Amino acid sequence: MEKSPKIGIVGIGMVGKETMRYFTEQGYARGRDLFCHDTDPKKGFNDKVENAQIIFICVPTPPAKDGSCDTGIVESVVAKYHSPSRVLIIKSTIAPGTLAKLQKKYKSPLLFNPEFLTESRAWEDFIRPDRQIVGYTQKSLEYAGTVLNLLPSAYLSSPGTLGTYEFVRMNSSEAELGKYASNVFGALKVTYSNILADIAKALEIAHKREGIRLPVNYDNIRKMVAHDRRIGDAWMDVTHGSYRGFGGYCFPKDLNAFISFGEKTVKILNKKKDKETKGLVVRGVVFLKSIRDYNDYLLKTQGLNAKIVSSHNEELRKKLKGRKNV
Repeated sequence: MEKSPKIGIVGIGMVGKETMRYFTEQGYARGRDLFCHDTDPKKGFNDKVENAQIIFICVPTPPAKDGSCDTGIVESVVAKYHSPSRVLIIKSTIAPGTLAKLQKKYKSPLLFNPEFLTESRAWEDFIRPDRQIVGYTQKSLEYAGTVLNLLPSAYLSSPGTLGTYEFVRMNSSEAELGKYASNVFGALKVTYSNILADIAKALEIAHKREGIRLPVNYDNIRKMVAHDRRIGDAWMDVTHGSYRGFGGYCFPKDLNAFISFGEKTVKILNKKKDKETKGLVVRGVVFLKSIRDYNDYLLKTQGLNAKIVSSHNEELRKKLKGRKNV
């Protein structure tokens, strides 16, 4: 592969747009060594992506009817551009094991490079990432370092050295699972913070009924918990935006997909007769469902539901315009 390979980007949404901006600022130019494509004609991206040696796939993975991650659009792009001489990097969120299955089917070396952008600061998150992971298959391992060197550096990079002695190299399934784990943990922490706020309110009500004049302020509890450096303050603001509970485009979708993935994994374990692991995963799925159930009920108490709050930031602001924090 060339030292400065030609780059392709398919899907110019939030992730694709920042990827395109990054390579443009690195000196790449559309039509010369940067080729961008999006199916929406209004966006005006219809370059010949097949001219690229490395293609980043940044297309949607919407929920299927059963809540699982629909990778149909991703696979259609892989099917269109796969070639033994072309490396394809999927940035879209996909279920653990997806890349390994696609690699068995298609000729291109395939890599998974998860993105961890927040909508409000997507560019800052892109150029200063906490982690930069390029997950590989056996067929694509030799290209992982090349792709990693094209991207912004991070303290945790894979493949790469962590600290002085530890070399980190994550395969595609580990990277896929890690991406879901991050978003599901966010939903879990939002939920736990809201439970704390509920219990604080309940304790204050109980105090009043017992004639005890002591307010129980969640914000004070939050400060105490958040100042534990192992925990931190992220996702602990229960009155963010104009509603309580988790929403946005990723958290509800990814929690549902992760639950569906867990349920499908249990079915596979049934065939393998691994009772202990199956029992643990079953209970884990029940726990995740309880997180979803609590959030659904919390939204319901505010006249909302998961469908209403499962939107990108700008769309969600329009839906909730005029509401006050609960």
